[in-house]
Amino acid sequence: MNQRDDVQASCAEDEALNWLVDFENLTPDEREQFNAWLDARPENRPAFAKLQQEWGQLDVLRQLETDTPDPEVVNKWLQRRRWRRRTLPLAAAAGLAAIAVLAMLLLQPPSGHYEATFQTALGEYQQHRLPDNSVVTLNTDSQARIVYSDDARRVYLLQGEAHFDIAPQSARPFSVIAGSGTVRAVGTAFNVYLRGEVVEVTVTEGVVEVLPATVKEEQAQDARPAKLAPQTLAQGDKLAYGETQAAVSRVEPRELARQRAWQGGMLDFQGETLAEVIAEAGRYTPTRITIDDPELGNLHVTGYFRAGDVETLLRLIESNERVTILREAADHVRIAARAD
Repeated sequence: MNQRDDVQASCAEDEALNWLVDFENLTPDEREQFNAWLDARPENRPAFAKLQQEWGQLDVLRQLETDTPDPEVVNKWLQRRRWRRRTLPLAAAAGLAAIAVLAMLLLQPPSGHYEATFQTALGEYQQHRLPDNSVVTLNTDSQARIVYSDDARRVYLLQGEAHFDIAPQSARPFSVIAGSGTVRAVGTAFNVYLRGEVVEVTVTEGVVEVLPATVKEEQAQDARPAKLAPQTLAQGDKLAYGETQAAVSRVEPRELARQRAWQGGMLDFQGETLAEVIAEAGRYTPTRITIDDPELGNLHVTGYFRAGDVETLLRLIESNERVTILREAADHVRIAARAD
């Protein structure tokens, strides 16, 4: 990256921080301006996604409920020039200072044995820092069981989707058991999604190895045995495996953007079809959204909004002059062709 790229990236981060601070209070017109800003320069979208994910790590209530705050993240945010130029309420400033102090006081060496089960409701996401400083982020309607011992770190993904940022410990490999496979890594980051009968593994950093799950591992998660050849995946690789087959592909940039977004509770669409958008958004809400005309399902949608925010999604869809929204019931919305 040259000096000009550095300046552009810094400018994008400054602008992204301005949007992020007031994101919850944006008016519909301001949301349109925000979406236009996302597409204005190639560095804007990743800058906002990165800051939004870091912001999520500073959610005080969630961290105090589940784990020890990360002082590095706290200090990084405290040192941001734009953040310092804003006037924080006294209570918020005191809270940030308390987090940093609490982190230094409570950080303990990781113990060998640890067990926990994490579960998210529909539309919810959670981030948990484990005793070894690995971070597990659960997407909507997901469940994972954590089992640490002296010589192994295992996570059983029982439902849904999770992202794993692994702290290196060569003596205790980290494994995620999902379906008929085991994803094994020492220090890396990857995403695992149980999509029906298929498991999708996407490597966002480093290298992982995917192996057939042992009989014991399959029994622990009630999985049906299947044949899976060992696979080594590098950053940017995606493996989809099921009971009888497996396929490796390269990850599209918009898929990586989607994963970064949901880790901060957001949905990011960059030209997906309306049918794909409805299928993905439906994972986060009990509202049933149907499309009357299959041709409408081929329309392309671009937008960035909070997961579960059905009203913003519907306004985005209805901005297309070919579409009208019909509210059939409190929990059912139809998307139909607009009459001429």
